[in-house]
Amino acid sequence: MHLFTQRVPFGYCNSFNGVALHTTTTGHKNNHHPAYLHTSWTDKEIEAFRTRVLEVDATDKLDVLHFHYAVPFGFIAAEIKQHLRQAAPLLVGTLHGTDVSVHGNDPVKGPKLAQALRHMDLLTTVSAGHARLSTDVFGLLKPPEVVSNFVDLLKFRPRINSTSRSRPKIAHISNFRPVKDPKSMAHIFLDIRKQIDSELWLIGDGPEMEAVKMIFKDSEFENDVTYWGIQKQVAPILSQTDLLLLTSLYESFGLSALEAMACGVPVLAPKVGGIPEVVLDGKTGFLYPAGEHSQAVDIAVKLLSNHDIRKKTKNRAILHSHNFDINKVVSMYEKVYGRA
Repeated sequence: MHLFTQRVPFGYCNSFNGVALHTTTTGHKNNHHPAYLHTSWTDKEIEAFRTRVLEVDATDKLDVLHFHYAVPFGFIAAEIKQHLRQAAPLLVGTLHGTDVSVHGNDPVKGPKLAQALRHMDLLTTVSAGHARLSTDVFGLLKPPEVVSNFVDLLKFRPRINSTSRSRPKIAHISNFRPVKDPKSMAHIFLDIRKQIDSELWLIGDGPEMEAVKMIFKDSEFENDVTYWGIQKQVAPILSQTDLLLLTSLYESFGLSALEAMACGVPVLAPKVGGIPEVVLDGKTGFLYPAGEHSQAVDIAVKLLSNHDIRKKTKNRAILHSHNFDINKVVSMYEKVYGRA
């Protein structure tokens, strides 16, 4: 397998057998935050990336070229197909949240992206809800196939011999971009904290973090917040918490919710996008209407105050997470390749 990236991915391990990593950094200084989603590529960056893929294809004859995130990779894949014509590898694209909710609705970029996607041999996405949205936004003749995100159950698993704590821990994991609405998360926690003695663990970092810190700095509960920053290994931290709190404006799937459930951590999240396909409301976690923060507070207080509800939700969350085991989902991708 050939992995094409601009730079070495965060947390990448070079000991994977059979994987060749190709980076295409063009020499310019990278001042982006690690959580920044770089989609506004220069012509020089696009040309370097396209050239590297074509070089590898010339020597190794790629069978499948599979991209994640249509911007900019869908445009690059379409150009490669136009260049190689009948000799082009099978083009498979997986659409994620920003591809559709942001770029798809852009009056300039959206129509161009829709045209590029028509060059793909096969499109997939991570939830049925996002497949419907993608079809509507891009005017696709056929909905993308649904192949969900997955979880490595050997890494994300419940703590052994965990003991109940009198002071529950609430976790929030994200890249702290505006779409995650982390400022609402901060206000929800403060309202929870007024009713129940608890603490908040923030895992990750991003452009909205400073605003979040200011909210807590102006409150009486600043000392109840722990900032973990960006972590290569999230599972050991997540498994020590009692609830995952999400406030996203949109999620195509909700991978952090799945990882939390695999650790036996119930999820409290808005009912948006593909989240209801991951978090079964009232069973593996709880969903609240988007923007209804008072409902989120009420649900959290009830859950954290009731050991029996928390235990039942935890057990069902663990069981449900096994439906998204990495081995099952990888097999689904292999079947998709085979059919195509």
